[in-house]
Amino acid sequence: MSRTIQISDETYSHLEKLAVGFDTPEAVIVRLLDQVEGKPESKPSLNFYPEDEVEFKRQLLDTKEAEVVIYKVDGSREINHWKASRLSNSSNLRGNLWSGPLRNWKDKGIQKVDLSILPKGLNIPGDETAATKALAVEFQLTYDEMDSLTYEIDSNSSDDDLVYNYIIQFYDGNDPSILAKINGLSEHLWINVDTSVLD
Repeated sequence: MSRTIQISDETYSHLEKLAVGFDTPEAVIVRLLDQVEGKPESKPSLNFYPEDEVEFKRQLLDTKEAEVVIYKVDGSREINHWKASRLSNSSNLRGNLWSGPLRNWKDKGIQKVDLSILPKGLNIPGDETAATKALAVEFQLTYDEMDSLTYEIDSNSSDDDLVYNYIIQFYDGNDPSILAKINGLSEHLWINVDTSVLD
C-alpha cells in the first residue's frame, strides 16, 4: 500500500539535490531515514585473517571454526564463533557469510566485519583452547584478547561436589583496557560464569 505525502517545492528541490543517479524521491527519503536510524548505506567491509581469502578458506575447511567480530554503526561490537561444519571446497565463502552470520546486515547496523581462523584444540591434558574460546564468547572478547589474560578457574560447589557455577578470577597485571570490556567484572577482578559455558 502506498501513501501520498505533500511537501513544498522547496523541500522537493532539496531532495532532488540529494538524489544519486536516477533515485526516486522515495529512495532519497529511505536513504536519509536509514542514516538517521544508524543503518549503513553500503555492504560492510570484510577483513580476513589471514588476509588471503583463498588461504582463509583453506584453513577454515581444516578448523571448521572462525571468529566473527562485527562492528556496528552505533560503535558497539559483537563477537560470535562461526561453525562452518558444512563448508566444502566448492562452497562460496562470501555467499555463506552473507546468508549466515551476516544475514540482515543492514537491519543489524553492521558496518565492518573481521574474520579470523580459530585454533583447533589439541585434545590433550592442559590444553586450554576450548575454555579460551568459550570464555571469549561469554565475555564478548576476541580469542586473542582472552588468550592474553591470565586467570584461574574455580567452582562454587555443594558439599557433594555439585557445581553451581564457575568463578573466573583474573590476576593483577592483565591489560586493564581488555578487562574493562567484560560486563559484570567485580572490582576484585572476578566474575561468575554459568556451568553451561565451560561444561
